Amino acid sequence: MGTKSGAYQDVYIKRDDEMVSLKNDVTDFCEKYIKPVHPKNWDWGIRDFENPENDPTIDEARAVANVVYKDLIDGKQTEVDLSTMDNVEAIKAYLNPNSKYERFNMEEFAFALKVELEHGRVRDVNVTNNHPFLTAMIALAHMTESLTYYKRLKVMEAEGEIFEILRKIENSKTGNEEWYKELGKAEIELREARNELAERLQKMDDIPTLEKIGD
Repeated sequence: MGTKSGAYQDVYIKRDDEMVSLKNDVTDFCEKYIKPVHPKNWDWGIRDFENPENDPTIDEARAVANVVYKDLIDGKQTEVDLSTMDNVEAIKAYLNPNSKYERFNMEEFAFALKVELEHGRVRDVNVTNNHPFLTAMIALAHMTESLTYYKRLKVMEAEGEIFEILRKIENSKTGNEEWYKELGKAEIELREARNELAERLQKMDDIPTLEKIGD
């Protein structure tokens, strides 16, 4: 795993009155928060996320969410000031470990982390260096615009896959049997994605409505 260019703009945060490089903080963060819940292959800085077997787990998502949640609810100055985040009350409710939909939310958050790791070392443009906290910030930036963002993303991706498969079938004179098999799989994925979106919409009653809608 790695990038061709190794591009990475380092980010610094203030911690214990010192500026800490998040490039160097990845392993420290993972050892403190990820390792206790995922003892094997716990260092996201060197983990091969191109292998689906290494996708972030629900327990890992929960560990990262708890760090962000603590930063949001603490009255004192925290590692990163998140108090100005748009729709912060909705995000706090979503991350709340006491939410009645906590497991559903964390399953979704694990998927969100997986998606946003494309901004880390799995792509040529490395923004986060696979830091779990920065990856979470990207995911939450999308969710401040819509709490249904990642469920709708699954639907959109499945619809896009079906569209491209249909184009293949239309333009291929041979080998259509295999493409029809792929079409069947994609249609199943689309049904599942739509069901997940419907479930998300049903499990919003403990999340406040967004104060800010749109840009």
